[in-house]
Amino acid sequence: MLTVDLHSHSLFSVCGMFTYMELLTHAKNMGISVLAITDHGKAVGGKIPGTFWERMQSPIPEVTLLKGIECNVLDDFGAIDLDESKLKWIDIVLLGLHKNLPIKESESVNTNRLVKALEKNRAVDIITHPNDPNFPVDFRVIAQIAREKGVALELNNSKILYGRTTVKHTQTMLEIFAREGVLLAVNSDTHAIHELGRDSEVRPIIEAVGYPDDLIINRSKESAISFIENRRINKV
Repeated sequence: MLTVDLHSHSLFSVCGMFTYMELLTHAKNMGISVLAITDHGKAVGGKIPGTFWERMQSPIPEVTLLKGIECNVLDDFGAIDLDESKLKWIDIVLLGLHKNLPIKESESVNTNRLVKALEKNRAVDIITHPNDPNFPVDFRVIAQIAREKGVALELNNSKILYGRTTVKHTQTMLEIFAREGVLLAVNSDTHAIHELGRDSEVRPIIEAVGYPDDLIINRSKESAISFIENRRINKV
């Protein structure tokens, strides 16, 4: 189980099922020490209220709340749906390829989109689910640009849990990431409470690859907070 989970969705994502307080309360009950609530950006229907950014503090002392967003790549030129006026409140910015874009396009097209987005948006901290077969990418190229920018790449438990990718494809990805020495975020991508903190589908892959523990940014509360604090200089 993860004690630090950096990817979760509430009711303010179209696909989320629970409130902020329900997520945080369940996190406390599970022993999760850090939870990032990272609802979707507007391009796929996310509607994060301004009061979340401006007013909400960690309401449960045992769980550090990170305010985040999972943004969407919008085009071939690096645009994403991040409201930069909110950056002073945002702790963590995730970015992924989602169905606001056409699916099953070529690896080169999708890779170029992510590269351009990282080049133009220094606030991005984590690239989500790069092993999604709907949006194939060149893992080596993505790892190299992520390493250059100090960005982490995600190992997403839900993609395997719900059969949206394969163990073999994911292990291939992770082997490339390990060779390239890229930072890794192991996340649940929670949309329902029973998924929170879950890493049971990806943990065997991490062990099979022998991924270096010191490259996993959320291996502990201390390592996650250190990553976040080191990335803050990119958000101003």
